[in-house]
Amino acid sequence: MDRDVESDPEAESTYECLGCGHMATETNHPTDCPECGDTMRNRGTPFE
Repeated sequence: MDRDVESDPEAESTYECLGCGHMATETNHPTDCPECGDTMRNRGTPFE
């Protein structure tokens, strides 16, 4: 059974600001929140 998931670099992902909670849907990872300047994280990546 093949469990690899193919990545689509053109697919949009949802990002959330760790500081203010602002949400953005982008194809490229935003480095800073446009609202407060804090760090953005991909919501599809689990916190560890």
